[in-house]
Amino acid sequence: MIKANTKEKELRNKIIKLVLLQHHKKYVHGHHGPNTFDCAGLVWFIYNEILHINLYENGFGISTTTKLMTTSYGKLTLFEENDVDKDISLIKKGDILFFHRQSLQDIIPKENNKYPGHCGIYLGNHEFIHCSRTKGQVVISNFINNDYWKKILVASKDVFEEHDWQYKK
Repeated sequence: MIKANTKEKELRNKIIKLVLLQHHKKYVHGHHGPNTFDCAGLVWFIYNEILHINLYENGFGISTTTKLMTTSYGKLTLFEENDVDKDISLIKKGDILFFHRQSLQDIIPKENNKYPGHCGIYLGNHEFIHCSRTKGQVVISNFINNDYWKKILVASKDVFEEHDWQYKK
């Protein structure tokens, strides 16, 4: 077992490299790759390929996004919704981002819904990659040109925190 901190940078770079290869692939609800994705499926696929983990394990909730957020892997950092002054510098390349949007499983929108309906992977430089249902594909967005994403960002997850990973080349 190799400590995550000794290979963390290399693994994070592998996550970024693999997720960028998915750019422009088609959105299909409920799919988790390798050729079509929804938002949670994209995140699940990348972490499963690089770290050989199932991020849906030990998570709870109806939506797969909620399962990713609540899984026992890593450390979750919560952000206050509608705050445009969030400190994005706390987020590292390869971290999972969670956004408070209504998911397709939310039949009735609820004001008090505390769980996110959308997720993506942080690329650095205020950019993230995610699968957009409205654009029909995997896209890159950013926090600088669009306050919408910064407002609805509710959490990030650093999967490398509190874990040792077996390193596989």
